[in-house]
Amino acid sequence: GGSQPLIGVDIGGDVVCGCGADKTCRVWNQQTKRMIHQLAGHSQKITCVRLFPGERSVVTGSADRSIRVWDISRHIYTQTTTFRHSSTTNCAGVSGQTQSIVSGHLDGGLRCWDVRSGDRVLDMPLIHEGGVTSVQWKPGNDHEILTNGRDSALKIVDARKKAVIKTFHDPGFRTLTNHASSSFSPDGAHVAAGSGDNGDLFVWNVNSGKLEKRLSAHKSGAVGLSWGMGGTNGQQVATIDKSGVLVLWG
Repeated sequence: GGSQPLIGVDIGGDVVCGCGADKTCRVWNQQTKRMIHQLAGHSQKITCVRLFPGERSVVTGSADRSIRVWDISRHIYTQTTTFRHSSTTNCAGVSGQTQSIVSGHLDGGLRCWDVRSGDRVLDMPLIHEGGVTSVQWKPGNDHEILTNGRDSALKIVDARKKAVIKTFHDPGFRTLTNHASSSFSPDGAHVAAGSGDNGDLFVWNVNSGKLEKRLSAHKSGAVGLSWGMGGTNGQQVATIDKSGVLVLWG
């Protein structure tokens, strides 16, 4: 590890990636517990990191207003692609279907990038007032993207239509950090996020747009959320709050 705090982390297969304020992204092997790469090239702090499916490549976003793709499949890493834009990247995601990158930005914009051609294929400004804090492709879908924003709303964007097709909000839900999480359920039927003030978990139905559940367990604001396979019904939510308390929801 480094002396500066981690800002972003991703895990896939035997690979763990962590990025932070020291302008580098470290890559570890879970089996050996050893660092195998230290990716250097950004000129300012790295704000997000995501592994591509198969864990052979990594994408990083930075306050230097660039997004970089790295090949980590060999003993010596190589930086393969650089995308440049006009705003700090708060978050990024990789499509399992097309290997395209989606990025959410401090200026509230959402952008998509074709890794193979090197082109920006979508640029939607001001999706959220105050900035986009998380992005996620819908499971099994190559054109719908879930976003969270500093305006305390979740949205689903259709990249083909270049339009917001769903918005989720509630008077009790607040997004208070630039990296606040949100997630689709593994089956894509629900979306969830943790509130930044009281830590409550909010779950909305995608089809109806209505809030289905508001659950309480945290004593401080939620800062991270993940929804994956697990639990008694094959879908389990994990949230973590500002105090470092992790809650698993059945």
